Amino acid sequence: MKARISALLVHQNSQTLMALKVALERQGMRVVQAETLAQAQRLLGGFNPAPLVFTDVHLPDGTWAGVLALAEKAAKPVNVIVVARVVDTRFYVEAIETGAFDFIAPPFLAADLEYVVHSALSNVASRRAAIVPAPRPEEGLLLGAQKSSRSVAQA
Repeated sequence: MKARISALLVHQNSQTLMALKVALERQGMRVVQAETLAQAQRLLGGFNPAPLVFTDVHLPDGTWAGVLALAEKAAKPVNVIVVARVVDTRFYVEAIETGAFDFIAPPFLAADLEYVVHSALSNVASRRAAIVPAPRPEEGLLLGAQKSSRSVAQA
């Protein structure tokens, strides 16, 4: 059985993002919600954060830019999609130039949303696959111990 992809929605009871939640769930995604930047920080701060984050423009304790900053610090790559209530070209350009993967506004047509989600997931999957895992601390200790025992044996 294929695992469901998770998406994090960051908003405070926004009708716009509630409609988005329903549309994402119809596409088979598991949706986790945070109402504040602080809650998003806890969810993005874990070892395996959701690969996609949809964030409202304004939050009670911050903005979309704060969510983007949290995503940049996450343990694994995360794509952030900013969700506005209306299309604003200047704001769209600002969001993309700041590092958002995309910018969307209602109505959330199934085909358009599917394209955005597919593109964002493909991008984040390739970025996550490109990460070379760091050696675990115990491996480094073993390697160091082997080197020092060889040095002693050679002396």
